[in-house]
Amino acid sequence: NTDRGRGSGVIVTDQGHIVTNEHVIRGAKKIRIITSENISYSASIVGVDSITDIALIKSSYIGEALTFSDSSKVKIGDIVLAIGNPFGVGQTLTQGIISRTNSGHITENPLDEFLQSDAAINPGNSGGAMVNLSGNLIGINTMNLSIGGGSDGIGLAVPSNLVKKITEQIIKYGRVVRGYVGLSALDTSDGVTISNVMEDGPAYSSGLKTNDVIMSIDNTKITHIQQVVKIVASLEVNQEIDVTIKRDGNLINSIIKVAAMPEAHI
Repeated sequence: NTDRGRGSGVIVTDQGHIVTNEHVIRGAKKIRIITSENISYSASIVGVDSITDIALIKSSYIGEALTFSDSSKVKIGDIVLAIGNPFGVGQTLTQGIISRTNSGHITENPLDEFLQSDAAINPGNSGGAMVNLSGNLIGINTMNLSIGGGSDGIGLAVPSNLVKKITEQIIKYGRVVRGYVGLSALDTSDGVTISNVMEDGPAYSSGLKTNDVIMSIDNTKITHIQQVVKIVASLEVNQEIDVTIKRDGNLINSIIKVAAMPEAHI
């Protein structure tokens, strides 16, 4: 089998850790990286996070890593450069401006948080760096939403702050450890109603039950399920959250201690 895939990546530690997109290395039997000096190294997968489409691979390359910038300071109108290897033609640089700073829910994934720009991102740019004019990393180019399939669409990048958090967790745990409360809920005419409570999970231990209506989490009024998903996903393990629910017309306060999401739920 000689099928080959190509993509771009970013050296994020001086120990040869490289971030790319999970879809770039998905199904790969063998991975090689080629540096801008045209030197080739074999690499192995350290861990992946399909939710954010980020993968971390490790090679024997030792050298300077790209500096992370604080992506929360990125503003609409900032000039950005997208670096990549589109169509396998060699390293390219395209320029654009940031057109949106939190393009959540472009996809069906409730956790998507993207920087959006009009910098041309073509196949092969995936996993490459989006940098500011100082050359510091503000995001990882992840995909291009385009009607024609070319670079005429929206260029998206996973923000560097999120990439940094994911990278640190994969290095530490081999996977991304997300907060887990052990319940599922859905939008109903009453509000966000709990449809299932996992036995012996954190929500179960705190007394939450099926058909309870979630009114607020940590003083944030809850009106739709997307809020719950986003809040839960941002929780740290061992964090305590204050949940108010309505049961039989009564308001009940409950403290849930967040656990680590079991691997089976990933």
